[in-house]
Amino acid sequence: MSNNRKWSKKMRIKTGAVAALLSAAMMLVGCSGATEDPLAAETTGGGEATQNEGGGDEGHVFGEDETLIGGSIFTLQYAWFLGAQEGMEQWGEEHPEANVKFQFEDSQQDIQTNIENLENLVSAGAKGIVVFPTDAKAIIPTMVDLHSRTGTQFVVGDYPQQPDDPADAVWNTFVGHDMTALGEAAGQVAVDYLDTLGKDDPTLLFITVPTSGQVSADRFNGFSDVVTAAYPNATILEEGDSGAADRNSAQSLMENVLQREATIDVVAGHNDAEVIGAYNAAVGAGRDGEMKFIGIAGDKEVLQYIQDGNESWIGEVLQDPVVLGYTAMDALWKSMAEGEELPETYDLPAPEAITPDNIGEYDWQNWTWLG
Repeated sequence: MSNNRKWSKKMRIKTGAVAALLSAAMMLVGCSGATEDPLAAETTGGGEATQNEGGGDEGHVFGEDETLIGGSIFTLQYAWFLGAQEGMEQWGEEHPEANVKFQFEDSQQDIQTNIENLENLVSAGAKGIVVFPTDAKAIIPTMVDLHSRTGTQFVVGDYPQQPDDPADAVWNTFVGHDMTALGEAAGQVAVDYLDTLGKDDPTLLFITVPTSGQVSADRFNGFSDVVTAAYPNATILEEGDSGAADRNSAQSLMENVLQREATIDVVAGHNDAEVIGAYNAAVGAGRDGEMKFIGIAGDKEVLQYIQDGNESWIGEVLQDPVVLGYTAMDALWKSMAEGEELPETYDLPAPEAITPDNIGEYDWQNWTWLG
């Protein structure tokens, strides 16, 4: 990313940068801002008008009528997801002609709450919802049911879904980061550090989250592939956090690992919470000086460690939530309000590794979503 792409005070993204990610055929709303719901006149085989695919009243005119957009957020306990919400809201600010209103619901990392959120948003009149699911498939039946009964339009963000039946993929598209690429970026940070050690057989630890399924597996595989390509004799320990998958559970896991592993050179993991928990355990055991840590996602504490010169921290792989939220909202609007046919997946910009060498190029202290 060039210097003019280091996010500004509120980490606001450039509309043109996101537009480059989208198909050239997907044009922005016209100057009038009023677009009739392309599915409002849909009829059944018997000729009766059905509820339009946006889940609202027949004859709804996008842009002229206010459109309620829902956001079902995985959890608002993590500042990272506030960035996804900020990205959606930024889209609305930059597209006043769309005349959208947002309602966000916190799923609290709980599938039942996630389900209730979708039902509540539809009851409130949301014509479209961006869903940040809690896992890879549990929310699918609810999306199928609401889409078939009300025509509500969905875009899935961050967590790719794995339907048992392809017909159940009722969402318009998936917008998310390349999970393998995130792991690869962390792996490259590890390799750059290992190159300074002069060791042929380093030992690395990667903490996965089994409940995150393929997402966590992809991050681990990306990390492992890069490291083993450079260091074929490396030992990479994969430890699954089967607890709450937060700092506390990761700390407990790491305490056990430290009791049996005499040497660990690098620690990485599924996300920042896992790695910070591992770091806290190493500090408690007086072993933080023996190993280096690499975060994934974007955490204020990790970035502060790097900024302050804490030598235990060598990188933070940025998974940009603002771009995620903005692009997901853009995709929802184009498919829902303009009738565009979307690709199955939108790839977001390649992840970047923030390191002690380049952290000065980032205005991270002013990224509001970091809290």
